Amino acid sequence: MEKSASRRDKRVLSLGIIKKRSDFLAAQSGERAPTPSFVLTRAIRPNPDGVTQVGFTVTRKIGGAVVRNRIKRRLRAAARAVFPDSAAPGFNYVLIARPLAATRNYASLLDDMKRGLLRLNALPK
Repeated sequence: MEKSASRRDKRVLSLGIIKKRSDFLAAQSGERAPTPSFVLTRAIRPNPDGVTQVGFTVTRKIGGAVVRNRIKRRLRAAARAVFPDSAAPGFNYVLIARPLAATRNYASLLDDMKRGLLRLNALPK
């Protein structure tokens, strides 16, 4: 019984995914926190509905479809681990991948994400 309850808790803590181009552009035009494996951007204004949303951008310059999908999976997993505790609630974030995101170990990827969020949260809202 407790296993199903913990699954529900994880779903509640899940992040919204940015799907609209206008939301991507709004988040990308906001504040930036560059890290070795990605550039983390945050929208200037919070969402009216108060849900934290994340979008992922991996360009073809980084690699073929297999490499790009692997990077997106790694960034999604890292975001699920870090964002519920560290992200400012109600903002849209976009992670723009860099080539190092494909080979960087997972612990360093998590550290990059935490440092990027700390930098963005230190900025005035």
